[in-house]
Amino acid sequence: MRVGVGVWSMQSVAHRPTSQARLYRRLVEDARLAEQVGLDSLWLSEHHFWYDGHCPAMLPAAGAVLGATDRLGVGTAVLLLPMHDPAGVADDALRLAALSGGRFQLGVGLGYREAEFDGFGIRRRDRGRLMDHHLGVLLDRWRQASGRPAPVLVGVASQAAAARAGRFGLPVFADSTMSAEELALVMASYREAAVAAGVPVPASQGLQRDVWVTEDPERDWRMLLPELRVMRRQYGGWSFPPEPGESLPAYLERLEGDVQAKLRNLIFGDVPHVVAELRRFETLGFDLVVCRTQFMNVPRQDLHRSMGGLGRVQEALR
Repeated sequence: MRVGVGVWSMQSVAHRPTSQARLYRRLVEDARLAEQVGLDSLWLSEHHFWYDGHCPAMLPAAGAVLGATDRLGVGTAVLLLPMHDPAGVADDALRLAALSGGRFQLGVGLGYREAEFDGFGIRRRDRGRLMDHHLGVLLDRWRQASGRPAPVLVGVASQAAAARAGRFGLPVFADSTMSAEELALVMASYREAAVAAGVPVPASQGLQRDVWVTEDPERDWRMLLPELRVMRRQYGGWSFPPEPGESLPAYLERLEGDVQAKLRNLIFGDVPHVVAELRRFETLGFDLVVCRTQFMNVPRQDLHRSMGGLGRVQEALR
């Protein structure tokens, strides 16, 4: 099993503001550390139209990381394909893969925020149709240029999205929000769709999971829980804003419910515990787990300590 780390979004959030230039310098520094501790890959995230400067163009950032490292894989988690020109994405991704010796992986997804679709002049309800069309264009362009299949993973958080990946014969990149039971249903839909389409199921599948490696659980829990609550409230504000007429206490209670749902899937503990938890996903067919650690926007010294633990997890899983 391969262990990646993610997701780098270069956000300057309200409770920890930082200059964008510094955040992109830190991306390169963190990538070098990920390579040093033996991790398989580092993953980036894309979003648009929010105050924090969330990375809007992952492929140039990925190129910077690939140029600063020798072995580390770099991936997108995920590029919001309906909002892009698929031929341009294919060409840029092909260049990154060629120049890096095959170290680049393209993860693509539907997107979900109304504001982003509005900003690009796209109707959210058209995203499935656009995803199907754009995937077809991207894959055809890649095959014509290189003579081989594109290294594309399809982000999925539902059975319908998994079925789309299955029809295209592409590996999934399963979202961290799903439980093991939900993942089993998603993978069943994926395989059924692949069989119905007459395409082989790829041997390699990807999964995102919130993971924190620690040798001092009490210390890190005191640090992590407030960070997680701040993070979920920030994302709650942009992904599901208050309903019309909803009171502030009711809205905060709803956000806290989202925090609790996140905690149920969080893998938190020492190296043996994390190794045992990640092994459970091998039986579902996943051989790549991107451990979302940076997503929590924790203090830098704590992030690096947990990344070192992930390196030991990777060593144990080999």
